[in-house]
Amino acid sequence: MAGAFKRVAIFGAGVSGQAAKRLAVQLGLEVCLFDEGGQGDALNFDPVRLNAFDAFVFSPGFAMQHPWRVLAESSGRPCYSELGFAAQYWRGRLLGITGTNGKTTLTSLLCAALEGAGHVAVDAGNIGSPLSDIVLGSVNHMEAYAVCEISSFQAELSRGLRLDGLIWINFAEDHLDRYATMADYFAAKKRLFSCLNPDAPCIVGPSVVAFDSAVADIPHCELVAQAAEPIEALEPESPFYHYPQSENFALGAALWRALDLPLDALINSANTFQLAAHRLSQVETWGGVSFWDDSKATNFHAALAALDALAAQDAPIFWIGGGSPKGGDLEAFARTLAPRIEAAFLYGAAAEPLAAGLRPIHSRVETYQDFADAVDAATRAALAQSPAAVLLSPGFASFDQFSGYAERGKSFISTVLSLKDAHRLN
Repeated sequence: MAGAFKRVAIFGAGVSGQAAKRLAVQLGLEVCLFDEGGQGDALNFDPVRLNAFDAFVFSPGFAMQHPWRVLAESSGRPCYSELGFAAQYWRGRLLGITGTNGKTTLTSLLCAALEGAGHVAVDAGNIGSPLSDIVLGSVNHMEAYAVCEISSFQAELSRGLRLDGLIWINFAEDHLDRYATMADYFAAKKRLFSCLNPDAPCIVGPSVVAFDSAVADIPHCELVAQAAEPIEALEPESPFYHYPQSENFALGAALWRALDLPLDALINSANTFQLAAHRLSQVETWGGVSFWDDSKATNFHAALAALDALAAQDAPIFWIGGGSPKGGDLEAFARTLAPRIEAAFLYGAAAEPLAAGLRPIHSRVETYQDFADAVDAATRAALAQSPAAVLLSPGFASFDQFSGYAERGKSFISTVLSLKDAHRLN
């Protein structure tokens, strides 16, 4: 707590670092903000200054191998993530949601359901607002809930984080540009188990236990193997009525039961829930072709889940994939992908590497440097074979051509609408 140290070094001048600085200043701590780019009021860290600080707070962008972090951790003094630092000053209950995919949706659902049950609830962490800013707000009281979306980057430094409940949704290949192995990626998330308060429930999905069966032996840990919850109580229009969100709902309901909360509030929230943008949403239908925006699918697992979800439509899928590689087994992805798609339209830095894995086992693979060209080609091919579906579910990060998945999704929608207008004119 604040009395344990007086001088804090905060690394990273982005959203997390600035929020941690605001909290530290409010607590009366002496603060120095460091950033490699010297951004804003941040300084470039001089290792000579290491002994000037009692504790260190790192933004998620600082990987375990970063020399500043290695130096700080070797000092023996407390090292925190922004989330762990802020959690020490949160007075209410804290729930954690982690996993390779589905974190934001499940975090939002549980927060809405808690509010529907009459509680004060806020979402925080990787979903948007840093917990440091939430701590500084009026909702920081004993009766409130903070539902935190926790990435592996935030989980790496788990000191200070105490959880009253945890859901680990799933585990699949991702972020292998940051972690040397899948085991290292798993270990980062597994640190959250040590953050559970006594008797706090822990809900895990089957892919987590499949990777490490020892997870099932964690005290108060419940494996939810399938969507066995009363989804018949959900309306067919609810995103949680259908795969893959039905599996997320099962996990959320298991935690809900463990916390002895009213099920009707969860069901009501699920029935009225609107998915955030760029998460497997149908954006247009014309010429016998449906167009689906799933730009948020930035890893293989998410892309395959989207393909499985669309399989029920029984129409050939013209898949748009690619972007910026994050590591992973491209050949294995290609083998799993090939039977699910009618054709692949690949773009960006990942296009040729993935095409090399797909072409020996699939006859319709096209590569493009520019994203819009891939969308155009997929659209023309689908129109020639309608009824069909065009699916943007890239499986890769967006940062080679876009500022993020949202910009990529917006580009997809605008390109589709432009093509629709041109099709009408013709």
